[in-house]
Amino acid sequence: MELQAVTGKLYMREGEPQQTTAIPGLLAQAPPAKAVRGRTRDFLFVHLSLSGQPDTYKNLAEDLLDALSKRFYSSAGSVTASLRQSILEANQLLLRQNLSRSGPAREGALTCAVLRENELFVVQAGEALALIGRNFGLERLPAHEPDQVTPLGRTAGLDLRYFHNWLESGDMLLLADPRVTHLPQEALKPVLIDSTVEDSLPQLAQLLDRETARMLIVEFTDETPVGIPDSVIPLGSQQRRTQPSSGPSGRALSPPERQPQRAQAGPTTQPSPLDRVRSASLPDIDLPSATTVEDTARRASSQTAMGLSRVTGWLADLMSRLRPAGSGEADEGEQPGWALPAMLAVLIPLIVALVVGGVYVQRGRVARIGEIRSEMRQALIAGQETGNEMEARQQYEQALTLAAEADMLRPGDDEIDRLRRQAQTALDSIDDVTRLSSEILYEYPEGSQMTGVVLRAGFNGDIYTLDGGNNRVFVHDTEEDYLTFVSEHPEEILFGGQAVGSHVVGQLLDLMWRPNGSQVTDEGVAVLDARGALLTYHPGFSNVRSAPLGLASDWGRPVAITQFNERLYVLDSGTQQIWRYFPEGNGFYVDEGQRALSLPDLDAATDVAIYSEDGSVIVLYGDGRLRRYGQDSVLWDEASLADSGLDTPLVAPTRVRIIGSGLNSSIFVADPGSARIVQLSLGGTFLAQYKARTPQSGEELFANLGDFDVAETPLRIFVTADNALYVATQE
Repeated sequence: MELQAVTGKLYMREGEPQQTTAIPGLLAQAPPAKAVRGRTRDFLFVHLSLSGQPDTYKNLAEDLLDALSKRFYSSAGSVTASLRQSILEANQLLLRQNLSRSGPAREGALTCAVLRENELFVVQAGEALALIGRNFGLERLPAHEPDQVTPLGRTAGLDLRYFHNWLESGDMLLLADPRVTHLPQEALKPVLIDSTVEDSLPQLAQLLDRETARMLIVEFTDETPVGIPDSVIPLGSQQRRTQPSSGPSGRALSPPERQPQRAQAGPTTQPSPLDRVRSASLPDIDLPSATTVEDTARRASSQTAMGLSRVTGWLADLMSRLRPAGSGEADEGEQPGWALPAMLAVLIPLIVALVVGGVYVQRGRVARIGEIRSEMRQALIAGQETGNEMEARQQYEQALTLAAEADMLRPGDDEIDRLRRQAQTALDSIDDVTRLSSEILYEYPEGSQMTGVVLRAGFNGDIYTLDGGNNRVFVHDTEEDYLTFVSEHPEEILFGGQAVGSHVVGQLLDLMWRPNGSQVTDEGVAVLDARGALLTYHPGFSNVRSAPLGLASDWGRPVAITQFNERLYVLDSGTQQIWRYFPEGNGFYVDEGQRALSLPDLDAATDVAIYSEDGSVIVLYGDGRLRRYGQDSVLWDEASLADSGLDTPLVAPTRVRIIGSGLNSSIFVADPGSARIVQLSLGGTFLAQYKARTPQSGEELFANLGDFDVAETPLRIFVTADNALYVATQE
């Protein structure tokens, strides 16, 4: 059955309910007949507050709501993107009004909510307030006072807040003036939990007392409301298919389908304020149906029974063999034996037991999923309400544990995933983690294992990737932003077994960008070959050159390369050395007095980087250590990082890069063990840590990281993981 919305408005002025449907700043609108494709299922609710008394800005509020509604229903794309465009347009209109000085300057607060099926999208600007009532408690939007609030109409830039919720039958939404934020949530619980619109309106009027306020309240139900007063009107799916009519404020609202009440004779009395609230004409809007737990349980039961249909079909075949259709009795000499009936007598109870057992198992799973959802919501609310960081962490971790249990019962549940993301976001806030949004730039064929990525320096773009699983190197031709691909597919520039001059390519281990200099005449991407050579692809000439590296016969287990002052350094964890090669034309030579760098514990090292200004060496160890060496002494180590703000130590780091130049450089460390990338200063001070989820499955992206590179201003982190190339950017 389709979910319906019963919508009511309340306008109190100094404690007196106003008998008008044209309440300034409130809008509840169904999709108009000419809504753009993609907006035909979106129902819009708006609460707009401006400085001053509502009656003094009635016309201005009407203009702003008209502009916002028109823009929303004419904008294609996602709900949040369309809401953002609509709010910005309304803000520009109010800003121009203020700058024209044709009237008093006004600032505002705005809450826009859009319902699509059983999803609720909310965007807020300024000191807006919204409450969602559920069977487990109240959810306040925003949960806490924002650090920065920019009112509507003050500037062209706004600080918008975005929220997303899944609705269930019985939930209620309240959009209210910011002036009533002083009302305690405990007092509002009877209004929004286990209540109805017709009961909530008089309760709100009592709570407001002598206040002046405007309220928009919506009740969501999967049952057709009966016996409701005239002031509250539900809209069902049948009305949504009719042509909307113009409401009192000139906005399109679907017409109610009710029989008019007959006038009753009797003595007339002066109505009380609460009676006037009940009799106020309230606009309405309908919503699609939502799947309830009971519906899901019935569906699971039917699927279980359908899964045994083949068994019952076989049983029917046996029955037909016992008594063929169309014969009243068996022919002589063809009487069935006793074995078949005996077998059926045993099988029939077993089949019935299987069917009944399967139904109860499915119902039990559905019931447990519902319990987990409720427990997760309670844990999230408890984490938000407690003032103790440790207790909040425990609540959020409990929610993640419950989510893991739900995945075992029913993987891919949307509501569980949403609650999991809320808990993870809350933990990120506690841990000072910056959450990035990710997208796939390119997906390589199955079987690829992308282990390297490097960006071409300068203003030309281009991304180079290493497929360690298939021993190949690719180049993606891109624009300067690295995000705009010039060609659909990458070009393969290097592969195992390829002949480069007299050298045959072996196992490709690592790659880096090598700029030109006094010795290096042509820039290009340099790739370390396990057979003792550096292979360089020069994009200007589209060719590959090979330069042999001396002492390669002494290598043990080379794992990474880096450079300093045009010199090449090879990290060899097998011999616990960092081999040093000096440039000479297009090749290298070895200085016997400076063959290698010997630093402690290089057998556990996974990567190395050298600071271009002073030649200090940064060594990353697989056990979580990170140290900066200068002149064979430790400048700082992992203990220094802990003292500087890195509360969670590195778990299993794999890659380290120095990004930037000179004093503006910073260190980025990839730690798949904790699914993050950490940013540090050259002095060993913690700056930030980043996490991101994969767009397709929602898993932690950096947990499977093969390699990464960073482009700044704006921050873009390019990541290879499994068989794909991703980019993670700030939301």
